[in-house]
Formats: sequence, C-alpha cells, structure tokens
Amino acid sequence: MAPNVAVEFYFESLCPYCQTFTTGPLKRVLDKPDMVEIINLKLVSYGNTKRAADGSFSCQHGVNECKSDVLELCTLYKLSNDVNSISTGDTSLAAWPFILCMEEANGDPTKGESCYTSTMDTKALPWSTVATCAKEEESLVQTTAMKATPIHDYVPWVLVDGTLLENTNLLQKAICDAYTGQPPASCKLLEPVEKSSANSTVCLFSDK
Repeated sequence: MAPNVAVEFYFESLCPYCQTFTTGPLKRVLDKPDMVEIINLKLVSYGNTKRAADGSFSCQHGVNECKSDVLELCTLYKLSNDVNSISTGDTSLAAWPFILCMEEANGDPTKGESCYTSTMDTKALPWSTVATCAKEEESLVQTTAMKATPIHDYVPWVLVDGTLLENTNLLQKAICDAYTGQPPASCKLLEPVEKSSANSTVCLFSDK
C-alpha cells in the first residue's frame, strides 16, 4: 500500500494569507474524503512568533494572535493529552474543524468558545479544558510549537512530502503528484487554480 503524503502547514492565526489558504485550498482538499485518506496532516499555529530572552513570546500580529494560536495549540494538545501531538500532527485532523472555524472568524480569539462548541465533541473534550490550558500552559504549548516549526522565510509555510509549496493554490495538485498509489477520483478532477506570486501573498518573517 502506498504511503500517505505528508502535508505540513505552519501558520499564524491572524496572518490574512494564512487565513486565505486555510479557508481556500486547504479546506477544499479536506472537504474531499478521498483526499483525506491519502494525506497525513500536520497543523502548527506558531508562524513568525518570537521568544524573548526572558522566555516570553511575541506574535507578529499582536496579543490576540498569540491568544488564538494558543487556543489552537491547546486543542491539538488536549485531544490526546500529549503535548507532543503538536509536533507529530496526530491530532491535527481532529482539531481541523475548530481551527477552520477560527480562521473563518479572522483568528478572533473571542470566537474561541463559540467555534469550539459548534465544531468539536465537547463531551469528549470540554471547552473548559482547552481554556484552562490556554491560561496555565501557554508557555508549554508555544515552546513545543516553536521547536516543531522549521526554519522558514514566511507563512503560510506549506510542505508536501518535505518540499516547500511555493504556490499554495496548487495544494491538491501537489498532493496528487506526490502520491505513489492509485490516485483517488478527486485527483482526476483537479479544478483550475489562480496563479499567485509568493512574495505578495505571505507574512514575511522579518515583518514587524
């Protein structure tokens, strides 16, 4: 049996270009069950965050970005109760509905509870557990995400089987091209995509 294609997405919640990718190409792929079956997904919401010498974290788009990133990271963590899930990606698919809702809400941290309760199984993992994590384990999840995030020049930073996807509109095609097994039906029905210039559709790491 052919191995699944590794799809890694490193992002930050308030970067508009990350939101565009999340709610566009990535959503379109994950809406197709036969595409989901051939990928291993890894989502890490840290992006261009920086850690100061005193251990504090500052996010590219301010405090609210840190809050939303942490809520997403805590969801990844608490779904397995193993913080290493942030690094392995093994809970990314399960956390996807919540992350998508947050990004559709422009990364607004005040939408955290409503997004969570409308998209996740609150009996299996109550919102209160995620909220408590965000208050008490913020540094832990940010440090874990920092270590899990590769050296990068900008976000969205998307890797398909370890190769940088410079035109993120081509996500589905890249996955289909990388898959070595019998291609799913969706690979035979690739939709036209818009061309984009990477430099004009990213949040650069050097940005303030």
